[in-house]
Amino acid sequence: MSRSIGLAIAITLVGASGWWFAKACAPDFLTAVFSYARHPDLPRSAFIDGRLGVLQPSFARSYLVIAYRHLNGIGLNQREREQARDYYKDRATGAWDHSGTDWVAQWHEVRSRIQSPPAPRTMLITEGQLGYNSETHSFFLNCAEDAFRSAIHALDARRRQFGASSPVFYSWIAAQDTVFENCQGGRAAIPSEAVSSFPALLRFDRDYQIAAAHFYAGHYQTALELFRRISHQAASPWSAISRYLVVRTLLRLMNDERTAETAESQLNSEAQSIFADSKLTSIHGMTWNLVWRAGIREKDQDYFRDLARLLSSTGQDNGFREELWNYTDMYDGVIGDADPNAVFRPEKPASPDPSRFRDSDLNDWIFCFQSRDASTYSHSVARWKQTRSPAWLLAALWHASAASAAKDGVLEAADAVPETSPAYLTARFHLFRLQEQAGNKAAARNWLATLLASSLLNDLPSSVNLFRALRMLAAPTFEDFLHFAPRKPVMITFQTDVGETPDFYYNGSARKAQKTGVMFDHDATRVLNRKTPFRLLKRAALGDYLPAELQSEALVIAFTRGLMLGENLAEIAKKMTDTQPDLAPLANAYLLERTDEGRRFAAAILLLQRPDARPYFASGISRQTLPTKIDNYRDNWWCPMDIQIEPDSRANQEDWFSRTSNLLLSSASDVAPDFVAANSSGEANTEFKKLGALSAATDFLGAIVVQYADSHRDDSRVPEALHNVVRSGRFGCADVNTWKTTQAAFRMLHLRYPRSEWTKRTPTWFKNDFDIRQEMKYRQNPGN
Repeated sequence: MSRSIGLAIAITLVGASGWWFAKACAPDFLTAVFSYARHPDLPRSAFIDGRLGVLQPSFARSYLVIAYRHLNGIGLNQREREQARDYYKDRATGAWDHSGTDWVAQWHEVRSRIQSPPAPRTMLITEGQLGYNSETHSFFLNCAEDAFRSAIHALDARRRQFGASSPVFYSWIAAQDTVFENCQGGRAAIPSEAVSSFPALLRFDRDYQIAAAHFYAGHYQTALELFRRISHQAASPWSAISRYLVVRTLLRLMNDERTAETAESQLNSEAQSIFADSKLTSIHGMTWNLVWRAGIREKDQDYFRDLARLLSSTGQDNGFREELWNYTDMYDGVIGDADPNAVFRPEKPASPDPSRFRDSDLNDWIFCFQSRDASTYSHSVARWKQTRSPAWLLAALWHASAASAAKDGVLEAADAVPETSPAYLTARFHLFRLQEQAGNKAAARNWLATLLASSLLNDLPSSVNLFRALRMLAAPTFEDFLHFAPRKPVMITFQTDVGETPDFYYNGSARKAQKTGVMFDHDATRVLNRKTPFRLLKRAALGDYLPAELQSEALVIAFTRGLMLGENLAEIAKKMTDTQPDLAPLANAYLLERTDEGRRFAAAILLLQRPDARPYFASGISRQTLPTKIDNYRDNWWCPMDIQIEPDSRANQEDWFSRTSNLLLSSASDVAPDFVAANSSGEANTEFKKLGALSAATDFLGAIVVQYADSHRDDSRVPEALHNVVRSGRFGCADVNTWKTTQAAFRMLHLRYPRSEWTKRTPTWFKNDFDIRQEMKYRQNPGN
């Protein structure tokens, strides 16, 4: 069973063996992710385009901003989508799906393909962006990335319009080369005036190129005059951006004490003029972010509200990236320790203050959508009824129960969301979830079958797994449950990869694990381990319902649980001999025994040879070590079943994973498949209580071996079995009296079989220094 690492000073490890604590800097373990919790499916281009899949409240807030825009019909235009991709590049996540563009490198690549005029000699990507301030002896970003992006777009447009071999296009390219010569300071290079015979568009371009060259050369007064002149040329395609560049130039002039005072007053006036002009919406966000850095705004709450207003408006264009960056940082600061989405939450998180989010619909929606407070439902419903916004419908659905959703019309509204809506899949997920909660599983099954067979889920593996999980819970029979329980992980990563970063510390083990195919998520193991009686587990092990990689695991689990419950294991052993070459000799030995005592001993021998043995399923990557090998981190055999934890370790993770892995399914945890009827559930509960009365693997198997050895001294299998009991106590889970069991086995081995090879292999006996029950008592009352 995989280990669970709580990222704290003491790192919690929970596994099949049940040992619990390791020191800081413990090794990282592989884990399977079945649905992304921190980001949408990759590549993110589909999400940015409005194909949202099933929205998770635990997504990073930048994704929720984008989702909000699509849900409310604002969407993103081409420039904003470009900016969104660049935002993720800036956040150092662009490599995840190759989103974003290195515009400087792209410019050099485009320019190098143009043979005439020849490209400048210096074309290194690292050159040409930093200016030098001789007064402060410091460097500053002179030619920002947007300059190269604008140049690429303009180049493509002019080449299409005038032709790649036209003289006017050559002239345009030469002028742009001259502009970029100024980026790194030094001797100024200014393009010549355009020839009067040039088309009007190229004359407008040249005016702008000359102004930009002066700006990059540090001729700010000249640049200011030229940008102002261009901003008044209504026919120029550069008039709007020149209004923004007037503000940017004034900001540069504020750094000079000779012009600072005048520039500051002009800056404020120019900015307010831009904000008041509805025709300049495309540069409002850019200008607003620029003047904020100049210190025009001082109140954080105003800043927060205005950022949300901008991000909720159309036409943000080239300002979208910086708005998104500032907004997500600002949100983090406003919510602070009350953040329900934090990876590392404080021991006693503060209660959030909803009033700080109520003055903006975007702020309010994200706050409510991510909240884990059930009281948020009433506010979300009220906002939905007031706005009829799909975004608020999803917030209401997330917090709804089946009864409240039906009463308030939320369920009916979810059913009415059209397939073409970005809200469709999330609304459908909650519709099916609430239908199942209300007991209408037959209808949910039919709808889910249609959806899973449609193209709506193509290339959305996270959403596919979420819908398969709901279909599993609606299963009418055990066989149907087994069909939908296995799922293919969307990624194999390491447990400290809290951001779900692809290729996080990628190595051979992760690469190999990625190819293992389907696995169980913990919603499936919860049903299998707690609510499924042995007779059904036996059916799963003997039938052909499970994929091969899960079938062999099911055989060992059914064999282990059956032995603990005193069941006849002949059919399982026969299946092992037919399908499991490594277990065939031991399973056949079980079949050859003629007494119950002999069969129990043979079964104990088999399980002592299998450190992976346990009476329950594990989700994800069950074990990273080969079945017959001792795991170095004590992931060996099983712990006592009466400890108040879930047998599956991933269900016990108290920090990052428990809050995010299949977060949406947490509200469906009380839904059980139909096969878990009253008789099956009662049968499973009775069996689980019986299992809980037994001790850890070493004590249970050791008692069988020691008792058998006491009356069968001449059985040649006894020395090896005694050796394995001692070994399991050393590397497995320790219970209160485990040391007594291993001590008895050790003494019997050395006193009765002093010359045995197995005795030589067992030179020492370890008294366990770890007691799981004492550890659990400490964890429940750490102050005692």
